[in-house]
Amino acid sequence: MKKLKIGTLMSLVTALVLLTGVSASADEFTNVGSLYDKAVSENIIDPNLYPKTNWEKDERSTMRPSYEQYKKYDSSINYESWLKTNNYGVMSDTKLPILQTKEEAPSTNSMLRSSQDNINAFCRETRAGDILIVGGNFPTGVIGHAAILNADGYVLEMPGGPNWFWGISDNNRQLPKRQWITNHIKEWTSVYRIRNTGLARQVARYADTHFYNTYGGATKNIHINYLVRSNLKVTNPNYCSKLVWQAYYFGSGNLPVMYGISDSVVAPTGLPALFTPAYAPYQVGRY
Repeated sequence: MKKLKIGTLMSLVTALVLLTGVSASADEFTNVGSLYDKAVSENIIDPNLYPKTNWEKDERSTMRPSYEQYKKYDSSINYESWLKTNNYGVMSDTKLPILQTKEEAPSTNSMLRSSQDNINAFCRETRAGDILIVGGNFPTGVIGHAAILNADGYVLEMPGGPNWFWGISDNNRQLPKRQWITNHIKEWTSVYRIRNTGLARQVARYADTHFYNTYGGATKNIHINYLVRSNLKVTNPNYCSKLVWQAYYFGSGNLPVMYGISDSVVAPTGLPALFTPAYAPYQVGRY
């Protein structure tokens, strides 16, 4: 009997899940505005940074369609739970909306930089171990995208793709950071960094040798499939923000860097809040 390739097998398994999944009910969206109000009352959303009209626009155009795709293979989740997982579309520390485009952002000196200045600043100011959280609409079932610098000059990521819910074979990749930021220059990229430089480099090295090349070489010899699942300690399959979480969780050894969290999906918006206070990352800048 001919053996199935992993990508084909993953697609067949996920297809069965999707076929038996439950679509979102229209009832879940009848009083969405109250969920925004609840997030404001719980100090998750700052209405000055993310007015309700703006949130509702993003909710209809991006959040709801992403949730409806996610619901196809996780029928146990409801819309409010999904929004909580994605922190209602705002960063957990700065409360800045992750779906905000550069055109929509308030004008400040840092935001008025030209695209080339932004690219040069990113290349000059980032270093190994930095966490990258990108705004924008990505076809991944969660809001935004996350990556990590596995060396001073390179970014490691799981980019996903349009067929993310089927599973994507061999999805991990490394890009020169100038190429990476050029690819994302239309979106805002928030850069986060822990204060312990030595530990950051240790984590970057771990990410490099466990998610790209076993001996730190330039040619990939580790092949990881993309699939959004809640089994946090399984490294293959993987997805963007889960890979970053694993790099810091496993790569920091016995240090209490990350909170021990339940087996759930890690969204890019929530990554900064998963660090313990002693190792909490700070935002270097937005590019």
